[in-house]
Order: sequence, then structure tokens, then C-alpha cells
Amino acid sequence: MVNEILSSHSSCFHLFQVKNPNKGDKIMRPTVETAWNLYKELKLPSVRKPKTDIRVWEMHIAPYLGAKELDAVKSIDVLRLRAQIEAKQLSPQSVHHVLGLLRRILRKAIQWELYSGPLPVFEMPKVQNERTRFLTLKEAAVLLSELKRRSDLWYDISLFALSTGLRSGEIFHLLPEHINLSAKTVAIVDTKSDNRVVPLNDAALSIAEAYLARNTGSYLFTTIYGNKIQFAGKLFRRAVETCGLNDGIQDRRQRVVFHTLRHTFASWLVQGGTPLAVVSQLLGHSDIKMTLRYAHLAPEQGRKAVSYLNDYLDNVCTSTVFL
Repeated sequence: MVNEILSSHSSCFHLFQVKNPNKGDKIMRPTVETAWNLYKELKLPSVRKPKTDIRVWEMHIAPYLGAKELDAVKSIDVLRLRAQIEAKQLSPQSVHHVLGLLRRILRKAIQWELYSGPLPVFEMPKVQNERTRFLTLKEAAVLLSELKRRSDLWYDISLFALSTGLRSGEIFHLLPEHINLSAKTVAIVDTKSDNRVVPLNDAALSIAEAYLARNTGSYLFTTIYGNKIQFAGKLFRRAVETCGLNDGIQDRRQRVVFHTLRHTFASWLVQGGTPLAVVSQLLGHSDIKMTLRYAHLAPEQGRKAVSYLNDYLDNVCTSTVFL
């Protein structure tokens, strides 16, 4: 008979007993699965893609570490798990995701006093999946023209993305109250980075006005049936294929996807002389290092910046002569 003192509420941080009439009471310590169940109850509801974490747990972590007691998980176990999933030929990003989920579970287990730690060492794979591809003016015009031919909705969504630099999830999450027509701004809330306010240019403002006028109280952009749009689907991909924007490109980081519109927004701003700090703020980057990938697009900014010092240095040198 199992008598679990460990519950999902007030007593969830204690050990539990298994009573065996032949061998007496045996004290069992919380396992990784114990921590996962608690993590699933308390944290997953607030995660953007809970189904992904559940699938990662079931496919990669549970079979190898699920039954292991928390205080028995060592750095070598994490290293072996990494070797095991890399043997499945998962991408570095997928391996990073698996190890990242395990690390979050163990950190919460320590925080919730399921065990005292220490946290094992996690040697995370280096992931280089940054997309730097952006559209030229001609490519953007061709793509928008093809989208217009296929769907007014996706033409408007794509032009709105190109005009604001918003992530797809941020666009599809927009509600009417997030648009301020008088201030010409859109508020971005409940996103992966800090909340922010982005100005609307003429194109984005016109689109916002049109969709506010026909809105029935749901999301700003919806399917023809009034449902929330989850992601950019086949229509956008087929428009890209028709335009030949990915012809001959093997590196997935260089392929045009919906997120390319965000990179195009940033790249055009930098090429136009907008300071990286401003671009970073508009994009909602949590670290300006993320924005520095665009620095090479504006080499003249550095030259102009140091040239401003010429007059100052001339004055300093002239003053020095008379000292």
C-alpha cells in the first residue's frame, strides 16, 4: 500500500513512504518525474508552447531520467542524456531545448525544496541559428504583390509585419485595445520580452484602422471564420516559393520565412541610419547584443561618429600650442 505524503499542495515538498509489510516502511525520495509533475501543474500553464515541453519530456527525458531520484542526478547523467539525444541526430537547437527543459525542472525542484541540490553541470550545445536574411526592396515588392494576388488578409498581415517589426506571435495576439489610433501606436504585451509600444507608420496605421472598423470583438487579425491565427501557414510559404526567393538556398538560416519580415524591418532601419539602440527598443530585444547582428549594415555610422570629434580635437590641439 502506498501512502504518499507528497501532494500537489501544502505538503508537496516532503518525502513519501512506501509501506511494505514484509520489509517495513521504506523512505523513497522524490524522482525527476515527481519534479516534472509539479512543474507541469504549476509552470506549464504559463508556458507559450506547453505541448512542446510535454513531447520533449515524454520522448527524451522520461525514458532516461524519469525514475531517477533527484539527488542522484549527476553531471555525468546530463552528459549521457545529451549523447543519447545527439545520437538520434537531433539538431543542436533541439538538443538545447531538451537539456534546457531538464535544467528548468531541476532548478524549480531546488527552489521548491524537493531536494537541496546542487544543480548538475549542463554543457549546452552551441546553437547558431540566427537568421540574417532580409529582403531587398525589389524582393519585398514581388512578395507583397504575390500575397495580394492570393489573399488580402495575408498581404495586410505581411505589410503590417514589415512596417512594425513585430514577431508573428505578437501580431496574432493583438487585440483592438492594443491599437491607439490617436497616438498612432501599438502596444505589445504578454510577449517573450518586456512590454513595449511601437509607433505605426502610415501603412501600418491604415491597416489597423481598416481591421478595427470591421472587428467583432476578437483578435485584430483572424481567420475568415473569426478564429485566432496561430502561425503563418501554407499560403505565405507558397507565395515565397512562387517568387523563387528560396531557390537554390540550402542553409535554412538563409531561407525566407515569415520572420524574415522582422529582419527586413530592422535591416532597412539600420541602413537608413537609425541607431542600433532605437532598433533594439523597437524590436523588443532584451539584450542589445541581439541587435548587433545588424551593425555591419551601417559601416558609415561609425565613420561619421568619429568624424564628429575632428572639431573637438582641432580645438584641443590648438589650445595646447598656447599653453
